[in-house]
Amino acid sequence: MKFKPLIYLSLFPLLTSCSSGVIFEDKAFAFDTMIDMKLYEGESSSLKEIKNLANTYSKLTDNYLTSDVNNVYTINNTNEDVSVDSNLYKLLKLSYELKGKGLTYFNPLCGSLAKKWKEALDKKEVLSSGIIEEELAKINSSSLTFKDNNIVQRVGDAEIDLGAIAKGYYLDSVKEYFVSKNYTKYLINAGTSSILLGSKNTDDGLFNIGLSYVKNGYLKLKNCFVSTSSNKSQGVMIDGKIYSHIVNPINGSALNENDVAIVVSNNGAYGDAISTTLTMCNIEEVKEIESLFEVKAIIIKGSDIIYKNQELEVYYH
Repeated sequence: MKFKPLIYLSLFPLLTSCSSGVIFEDKAFAFDTMIDMKLYEGESSSLKEIKNLANTYSKLTDNYLTSDVNNVYTINNTNEDVSVDSNLYKLLKLSYELKGKGLTYFNPLCGSLAKKWKEALDKKEVLSSGIIEEELAKINSSSLTFKDNNIVQRVGDAEIDLGAIAKGYYLDSVKEYFVSKNYTKYLINAGTSSILLGSKNTDDGLFNIGLSYVKNGYLKLKNCFVSTSSNKSQGVMIDGKIYSHIVNPINGSALNENDVAIVVSNNGAYGDAISTTLTMCNIEEVKEIESLFEVKAIIIKGSDIIYKNQELEVYYH
Protein backbone atom coordinates (compact mmCIF):
# COMPACT_ATOMS: atom_id res chain seq x y z
CA MET A 1 0.00 0.00 0.00
CA LYS A 2 1.09 3.59 -0.58
CA PHE A 3 1.93 6.24 1.96
CA LYS A 4 2.06 9.14 -0.52
CA PRO A 5 0.58 9.83 -3.93
CA LEU A 6 3.18 10.09 -6.68
CA ILE A 7 3.61 11.18 -10.28
CA TYR A 8 4.34 8.41 -12.76
CA LEU A 9 2.95 8.94 -16.25
CA SER A 10 3.53 12.16 -18.14
CA LEU A 11 1.29 13.82 -20.68
CA PHE A 12 3.11 14.89 -23.81
CA PRO A 13 1.23 17.93 -25.17
CA LEU A 14 3.41 17.99 -28.31
CA LEU A 15 2.18 14.52 -29.16
CA THR A 16 -1.48 15.38 -28.76
CA SER A 17 -3.33 16.40 -31.89
CA CYS A 18 -4.46 20.01 -32.09
CA SER A 19 -7.96 20.57 -30.80
CA SER A 20 -10.60 23.06 -31.73
CA GLY A 21 -13.44 24.64 -29.81
CA VAL A 22 -13.79 25.56 -26.17
CA ILE A 23 -11.42 24.36 -23.48
CA PHE A 24 -12.15 25.05 -19.80
CA GLU A 25 -9.12 24.48 -17.56
CA ASP A 26 -8.50 24.59 -13.83
CA LYS A 27 -6.31 23.08 -11.12
CA ALA A 28 -6.94 21.84 -7.59
CA PHE A 29 -4.58 20.74 -4.85
CA ALA A 30 -5.95 17.64 -3.14
CA PHE A 31 -4.68 14.21 -2.04
CA ASP A 32 -1.29 15.91 -1.55
CA THR A 33 -0.96 16.40 -5.31
CA MET A 34 -1.97 18.83 -8.05
CA ILE A 35 -4.99 17.86 -10.13
CA ASP A 36 -5.18 19.24 -13.67
CA MET A 37 -8.66 19.48 -15.17
CA LYS A 38 -9.62 20.07 -18.79
CA LEU A 39 -13.18 20.12 -20.10
CA TYR A 40 -13.74 20.39 -23.85
CA GLU A 41 -17.46 21.09 -23.68
CA GLY A 42 -20.16 22.22 -21.30
CA GLU A 43 -19.76 24.99 -18.73
CA SER A 44 -16.79 26.22 -16.73
CA SER A 45 -18.86 25.96 -13.54
CA SER A 46 -18.60 22.18 -13.84
CA LEU A 47 -14.91 22.42 -12.96
CA LYS A 48 -15.88 24.00 -9.66
CA GLU A 49 -18.07 21.00 -8.92
CA ILE A 50 -15.28 18.50 -9.47
CA LYS A 51 -12.86 20.67 -7.48
CA ASN A 52 -15.30 20.51 -4.59
CA LEU A 53 -15.44 16.72 -4.98
CA ALA A 54 -11.63 16.56 -4.84
CA ASN A 55 -11.50 18.62 -1.63
CA THR A 56 -14.25 16.52 -0.06
CA TYR A 57 -12.63 13.17 -0.79
CA SER A 58 -9.20 14.47 0.15
CA LYS A 59 -10.44 15.49 3.61
CA LEU A 60 -12.38 12.26 4.12
CA THR A 61 -9.44 9.99 3.26
CA ASP A 62 -6.70 11.90 5.09
CA ASN A 63 -4.93 9.62 7.57
CA TYR A 64 -2.49 12.26 8.82
CA LEU A 65 -4.69 15.20 9.84
CA THR A 66 -7.95 15.70 11.68
CA SER A 67 -10.75 17.49 9.87
CA ASP A 68 -14.06 19.23 10.44
CA VAL A 69 -15.71 15.92 9.51
CA ASN A 70 -14.98 12.39 10.68
CA ASN A 71 -12.31 11.00 8.38
CA VAL A 72 -9.75 8.18 8.21
CA TYR A 73 -7.61 9.95 10.83
CA THR A 74 -10.62 9.91 13.19
CA ILE A 75 -11.13 6.17 12.74
CA ASN A 76 -7.42 5.46 13.18
CA ASN A 77 -7.46 7.08 16.61
CA THR A 78 -10.26 5.12 18.22
CA ASN A 79 -11.77 1.67 18.47
CA GLU A 80 -15.21 3.11 19.05
CA ASP A 81 -17.98 3.34 16.47
CA VAL A 82 -17.49 6.28 14.10
CA SER A 83 -20.30 7.74 12.01
CA VAL A 84 -18.85 8.77 8.65
CA ASP A 85 -19.97 10.34 5.40
CA SER A 86 -21.69 7.80 3.13
CA ASN A 87 -18.97 8.22 0.49
CA LEU A 88 -16.21 7.34 2.95
CA TYR A 89 -18.28 4.41 4.22
CA LYS A 90 -18.62 3.02 0.68
CA LEU A 91 -14.94 3.56 -0.08
CA LEU A 92 -13.79 1.86 3.13
CA LYS A 93 -16.10 -1.07 2.52
CA LEU A 94 -14.92 -1.43 -1.08
CA SER A 95 -11.26 -1.25 -0.02
CA TYR A 96 -11.74 -3.84 2.69
CA GLU A 97 -13.60 -6.21 0.38
CA LEU A 98 -11.08 -5.91 -2.46
CA LYS A 99 -8.34 -7.61 -0.47
CA GLY A 100 -10.46 -10.77 -0.53
CA LYS A 101 -11.27 -10.63 -4.23
CA GLY A 102 -7.97 -11.73 -5.69
CA LEU A 103 -5.84 -8.69 -4.83
CA THR A 104 -3.55 -10.52 -2.42
CA TYR A 105 -1.23 -7.58 -1.90
CA PHE A 106 -3.91 -4.97 -1.31
CA ASN A 107 -4.87 -4.22 2.28
CA PRO A 108 -6.16 -0.85 3.56
CA LEU A 109 -5.01 -1.76 7.09
CA CYS A 110 -1.29 -1.33 6.52
CA GLY A 111 -1.16 2.40 7.21
CA SER A 112 1.05 2.11 10.27
CA LEU A 113 3.47 -0.21 8.47
CA ALA A 114 3.68 2.27 5.56
CA LYS A 115 4.36 5.16 7.96
CA LYS A 116 7.13 3.20 9.68
CA TRP A 117 8.76 2.48 6.33
CA LYS A 118 8.51 6.14 5.36
CA GLU A 119 10.19 7.22 8.59
CA ALA A 120 13.01 4.72 8.05
CA LEU A 121 13.55 5.56 4.37
CA ASP A 122 13.58 9.28 5.10
CA LYS A 123 16.67 8.49 7.18
CA LYS A 124 18.08 6.20 4.44
CA GLU A 125 17.53 3.21 6.71
CA VAL A 126 15.86 -0.16 6.26
CA LEU A 127 13.06 -0.97 8.68
CA SER A 128 14.16 -3.60 11.21
CA SER A 129 12.72 -7.10 11.08
CA GLY A 130 11.43 -6.66 14.63
CA ILE A 131 9.34 -3.61 13.72
CA ILE A 132 8.09 -5.34 10.57
CA GLU A 133 6.95 -8.33 12.61
CA GLU A 134 5.17 -6.06 15.09
CA GLU A 135 3.35 -4.22 12.30
CA LEU A 136 2.36 -7.43 10.52
CA ALA A 137 0.96 -8.74 13.79
CA LYS A 138 -1.17 -5.59 14.03
CA ILE A 139 -2.44 -6.05 10.49
CA ASN A 140 -3.24 -9.72 10.95
CA SER A 141 -5.11 -9.14 14.21
CA SER A 142 -7.09 -6.10 13.05
CA SER A 143 -10.28 -5.67 11.06
CA LEU A 144 -12.98 -3.22 10.08
CA THR A 145 -16.62 -3.67 11.03
CA PHE A 146 -19.36 -2.01 8.99
CA LYS A 147 -22.67 -1.26 10.63
CA ASP A 148 -25.95 0.37 9.66
CA ASN A 149 -26.23 4.14 9.25
CA ASN A 150 -22.67 4.53 7.86
CA ILE A 151 -20.98 3.49 11.10
CA VAL A 152 -17.46 2.03 10.94
CA GLN A 153 -15.49 0.43 13.76
CA ARG A 154 -11.79 -0.32 13.63
CA VAL A 155 -10.93 -3.42 15.64
CA GLY A 156 -7.27 -3.69 16.66
CA ASP A 157 -4.30 -1.35 16.27
CA ALA A 158 -3.59 -1.40 12.54
CA GLU A 159 -4.15 1.94 10.80
CA ILE A 160 -6.13 2.57 7.63
CA ASP A 161 -4.37 3.96 4.55
CA LEU A 162 -6.46 4.66 1.44
CA GLY A 163 -3.62 6.20 -0.58
CA ALA A 164 -3.71 3.37 -3.10
CA ILE A 165 -7.37 3.84 -4.00
CA ALA A 166 -8.67 7.27 -2.95
CA LYS A 167 -7.85 9.19 -6.13
CA GLY A 168 -9.28 6.48 -8.34
CA TYR A 169 -12.48 6.46 -6.29
CA TYR A 170 -12.67 10.23 -6.62
CA LEU A 171 -12.30 9.94 -10.39
CA ASP A 172 -15.15 7.42 -10.46
CA SER A 173 -17.31 10.11 -8.86
CA VAL A 174 -16.13 12.64 -11.43
CA LYS A 175 -17.05 10.22 -14.21
CA GLU A 176 -20.53 9.80 -12.71
CA TYR A 177 -20.93 13.58 -12.62
CA PHE A 178 -19.86 13.91 -16.25
CA VAL A 179 -22.32 11.19 -17.28
CA SER A 180 -25.11 13.08 -15.49
CA LYS A 181 -24.18 16.18 -17.51
CA ASN A 182 -23.83 14.21 -20.78
CA TYR A 183 -20.18 15.29 -21.05
CA THR A 184 -17.89 13.05 -23.09
CA LYS A 185 -14.85 15.27 -23.76
CA TYR A 186 -12.52 15.78 -20.79
CA LEU A 187 -9.18 14.99 -19.15
CA ILE A 188 -8.69 14.84 -15.38
CA ASN A 189 -5.07 14.25 -14.42
CA ALA A 190 -4.89 13.52 -10.68
CA GLY A 191 -1.15 13.67 -10.22
CA THR A 192 -0.76 11.42 -13.30
CA SER A 193 -0.78 8.29 -11.12
CA SER A 194 -4.56 8.38 -11.65
CA ILE A 195 -5.98 9.73 -14.90
CA LEU A 196 -9.54 9.90 -16.20
CA LEU A 197 -9.87 10.22 -19.96
CA GLY A 198 -12.96 11.03 -21.96
CA SER A 199 -12.36 11.85 -25.59
CA LYS A 200 -10.36 14.78 -26.93
CA ASN A 201 -11.93 17.41 -29.16
CA THR A 202 -10.22 16.00 -32.28
CA ASP A 203 -11.24 13.69 -35.12
CA ASP A 204 -10.02 10.52 -33.43
CA GLY A 205 -10.65 11.69 -29.84
CA LEU A 206 -7.43 10.06 -28.65
CA PHE A 207 -5.05 11.40 -26.01
CA ASN A 208 -1.34 10.59 -26.19
CA ILE A 209 -0.17 9.42 -22.76
CA GLY A 210 3.60 9.38 -22.36
CA LEU A 211 5.36 6.54 -20.56
CA SER A 212 7.85 8.32 -18.32
CA TYR A 213 10.24 5.39 -17.92
CA VAL A 214 10.14 4.04 -21.48
CA LYS A 215 12.19 6.23 -23.79
CA ASN A 216 9.94 8.01 -26.30
CA GLY A 217 7.09 5.60 -25.53
CA TYR A 218 3.44 6.55 -25.30
CA LEU A 219 -0.10 5.17 -25.48
CA LYS A 220 -3.08 6.40 -27.50
CA LEU A 221 -6.18 6.18 -25.32
CA LYS A 222 -9.65 7.56 -24.69
CA ASN A 223 -12.69 6.80 -22.54
CA CYS A 224 -10.85 4.98 -19.78
CA PHE A 225 -8.92 5.28 -16.53
CA VAL A 226 -5.12 5.00 -16.43
CA SER A 227 -3.59 4.04 -13.08
CA THR A 228 0.13 3.77 -12.39
CA SER A 229 2.19 2.58 -9.43
CA SER A 230 5.98 2.78 -9.33
CA ASN A 231 8.99 2.66 -7.05
CA LYS A 232 10.93 5.13 -9.19
CA SER A 233 9.77 8.61 -8.18
CA GLN A 234 10.32 8.21 -4.44
CA GLY A 235 12.25 4.98 -4.29
CA VAL A 236 15.28 5.01 -2.01
CA MET A 237 18.45 3.16 -3.02
CA ILE A 238 20.09 1.37 -0.09
CA ASP A 239 22.90 -1.15 -0.62
CA GLY A 240 22.04 -1.46 -4.30
CA LYS A 241 18.32 -2.11 -3.75
CA ILE A 242 15.39 0.24 -4.36
CA TYR A 243 13.03 0.42 -1.40
CA SER A 244 9.58 1.63 -2.34
CA HIS A 245 6.71 3.68 -0.94
CA ILE A 246 4.56 0.61 -1.75
CA VAL A 247 4.75 -1.97 1.03
CA ASN A 248 3.77 -5.62 0.95
CA PRO A 249 1.07 -6.33 3.58
CA ILE A 250 1.91 -10.04 3.53
CA ASN A 251 5.63 -10.00 4.37
CA GLY A 252 6.10 -6.32 5.29
CA SER A 253 8.75 -5.71 2.62
CA ALA A 254 9.23 -2.45 0.74
CA LEU A 255 11.04 -4.21 -2.12
CA ASN A 256 8.86 -4.60 -5.20
CA GLU A 257 8.86 -7.31 -7.85
CA ASN A 258 8.32 -4.73 -10.61
CA ASP A 259 9.38 -1.10 -11.01
CA VAL A 260 6.23 0.18 -12.73
CA ALA A 261 2.72 -1.19 -13.17
CA ILE A 262 0.31 0.62 -15.50
CA VAL A 263 -3.35 -0.40 -15.62
CA VAL A 264 -5.95 0.68 -18.17
CA SER A 265 -9.46 0.06 -16.88
CA ASN A 266 -13.10 1.14 -16.80
CA ASN A 267 -13.08 1.77 -13.04
CA GLY A 268 -10.75 4.21 -11.30
CA ALA A 269 -10.82 2.68 -7.82
CA TYR A 270 -10.21 -0.83 -9.11
CA GLY A 271 -7.49 0.41 -11.47
CA ASP A 272 -5.59 2.16 -8.68
CA ALA A 273 -5.81 -0.81 -6.31
CA ILE A 274 -4.78 -3.21 -9.07
CA SER A 275 -1.77 -1.16 -10.17
CA THR A 276 -0.51 -1.21 -6.58
CA THR A 277 -0.97 -4.98 -6.42
CA LEU A 278 0.78 -5.61 -9.73
CA THR A 279 4.04 -4.05 -8.54
CA MET A 280 4.32 -7.12 -6.30
CA CYS A 281 3.17 -9.79 -8.77
CA ASN A 282 4.96 -12.15 -11.14
CA ILE A 283 3.79 -12.20 -14.74
CA GLU A 284 1.44 -15.16 -14.33
CA GLU A 285 -0.23 -13.39 -11.41
CA VAL A 286 -0.49 -10.24 -13.53
CA LYS A 287 -2.34 -12.19 -16.24
CA GLU A 288 -4.69 -13.77 -13.70
CA ILE A 289 -5.63 -10.38 -12.25
CA GLU A 290 -6.10 -8.91 -15.74
CA SER A 291 -8.57 -11.68 -16.53
CA LEU A 292 -10.35 -11.50 -13.17
CA PHE A 293 -10.95 -7.74 -13.31
CA GLU A 294 -11.03 -7.25 -17.11
CA VAL A 295 -8.19 -4.72 -17.15
CA LYS A 296 -5.11 -4.27 -19.34
CA ALA A 297 -1.63 -3.92 -17.87
CA ILE A 298 1.92 -2.93 -18.75
CA ILE A 299 4.78 -4.01 -16.46
CA ILE A 300 8.16 -2.26 -16.55
CA LYS A 301 11.52 -3.15 -15.03
CA GLY A 302 14.22 -0.55 -15.39
CA SER A 303 13.31 1.08 -18.69
CA ASP A 304 12.14 -2.15 -20.34
CA ILE A 305 8.59 -3.36 -20.83
CA ILE A 306 8.62 -6.96 -19.61
CA TYR A 307 4.91 -7.54 -20.09
CA LYS A 308 2.23 -5.81 -22.15
CA ASN A 309 -1.37 -6.80 -22.65
CA GLN A 310 -1.79 -7.70 -26.30
CA GLU A 311 -4.69 -5.25 -26.66
CA LEU A 312 -2.44 -2.30 -25.77
CA GLU A 313 -0.11 -0.77 -28.33
CA VAL A 314 2.94 1.27 -27.35
CA TYR A 315 3.93 3.94 -29.85
CA TYR A 316 7.30 5.65 -30.16
CA HIS A 317 8.28 9.07 -31.46
